[in-house]
Amino acid sequence: MAVIIFKPIEKCNSNCIYCDVVTRKDQQAVMSFELLEIVFKNINEYLLSKPDDKLSLIWHGGEPLLLGVDYFKKALEFQEKHCSQTKNRLEHAMQSNLTLINQDFIDVLKEMGINTLGTSYDPEPHVRGGGADRDTAAYNKKFFKGLNLLEENNIGFGFIYVVTKKSIQKPLDVFHVLSNFKLSGGFMMNPVLIYGDDKNDIAITPEEYCDFLGTIFPYWYKHKDRFPMVDPFNNMMRNVRDKQISLGCSDAGDCAYHYAYIGPKGEASQCGRAGDWGIISYGNIKDRSLIDIYNDKSRDILVERTEMLPEGDCKDCRFWYICHGGCPLDAYSKHNEFLRKSSWCEAKKGFLEKYFEPITGLKAEQHESKN
Repeated sequence: MAVIIFKPIEKCNSNCIYCDVVTRKDQQAVMSFELLEIVFKNINEYLLSKPDDKLSLIWHGGEPLLLGVDYFKKALEFQEKHCSQTKNRLEHAMQSNLTLINQDFIDVLKEMGINTLGTSYDPEPHVRGGGADRDTAAYNKKFFKGLNLLEENNIGFGFIYVVTKKSIQKPLDVFHVLSNFKLSGGFMMNPVLIYGDDKNDIAITPEEYCDFLGTIFPYWYKHKDRFPMVDPFNNMMRNVRDKQISLGCSDAGDCAYHYAYIGPKGEASQCGRAGDWGIISYGNIKDRSLIDIYNDKSRDILVERTEMLPEGDCKDCRFWYICHGGCPLDAYSKHNEFLRKSSWCEAKKGFLEKYFEPITGLKAEQHESKN
């Protein structure tokens, strides 16, 4: 499936401490209706050229709900106008902070076929919120109101927790708060990723992330039937115990020709982070078709990376099949080149060797996927 990280707006009503977007100079950019229509024309052209493929359009930001309900209605008009033959192969998804959600938004999201939303949360004060001081109380009041509205309308949600320096002193406290959001305990814990200066002193090392996960893991493993959907633990169990490879984009090693990013002015890149960090450019959707963007030859370096790492940085690593050298963007931010492994590989390797394998009695070994 082709995936477009679609960011028609940079603006956000929160000032999250770890967000790259809030530091961008042109944070007020909003995609025009003229450009929005071009995007849907290109999506249709792409899907017509790939009759066996689907495309996922992930609405991102900034905060996409700042666009307003009428913006999404206009998107549906353009979809109906230009994608009448292909709309059954076009899926919509969204990442939102939920603080602006109301019934009008719920109705239009359902019309778009969105039945679950991605979000993020942090229980630590002054990490998420509006204004320079990040008003946590006001943010949380709106966030939980939005969460309740989703549940009333049978719309699911999944959320990400970003592990920062503020997190690493109290891993179990964090886990207990987050695991009470849903009966399944479902959430993902990702390390904070910073490109450039660490202005807020929140960066962590791969070793600190490893130990953060490792402190939680024995408790999670003992109660895994109660909290089955906590990642990266659940995915690790699927990969190692069940031999069913389930990898995110940063570990799969095949992101080269599956992903694209389109920003509010039509700028195209590899993914959201590549666009935010200004690392890769594939031109502009105003001048290049989506087909051309997906076929851009500069993507070949990402394919070359997957071919070269097993003979280079990742030679003889038994975790290759569940890491693939990690995200190429992380490698670039560290080494200024793509043909290196990510330093976050050490977090995964350390967690597996120090915590996962001794506690579970399982051993991560190369195998053929059942999928």
